Amino acid sequence: MALSKHPFLYKAIGLAIERFGERHHITARQHLAPLLGFTGKNGSIQLGTSLNHTTYNPSSPHSLSIDQLAVLLDELGGDRHIILDALAREYGGVFHSNAPSASTHDDVRDQLIEIAGLTGDLSKRYLEFKNNDGVVDDLETEELENIAYEARKQLRSFEEMVAAGREKKE
Repeated sequence: MALSKHPFLYKAIGLAIERFGERHHITARQHLAPLLGFTGKNGSIQLGTSLNHTTYNPSSPHSLSIDQLAVLLDELGGDRHIILDALAREYGGVFHSNAPSASTHDDVRDQLIEIAGLTGDLSKRYLEFKNNDGVVDDLETEELENIAYEARKQLRSFEEMVAAGREKKE
């Protein structure tokens, strides 16, 4: 089954592949192409065509399959969070990889400071945008959404730290 050519998803996949290559100092498309079934000397070009979400031809969409996405998620290791994060954001969730448990009071305090900083940034930026011209445009809305998303991720991490601390006591 083919994945729909949703730009958010294909941008995230492309970014995850790029970061994977940077982290491992390799040409990631050349490395991943054979694993995804793109064989021959043009495999990396075929993969690039599949990742291109801007040129969609319904008669020949060259979409990635769900199986190929699963292979990518397995192969990308620590960079898979880019794809999972994009999916969570698009569908109203928050992706949070396994958070370390809070071992000290300082860990919890630091997490709370991080959350307070993000919510302060969110309030500050909103007021700046609103006071500039009275309208929050699309670019400004996107920035606010990004800050809010990061705050939700940190809040989720805090919840997991507190829960882990409670489980240790029991």
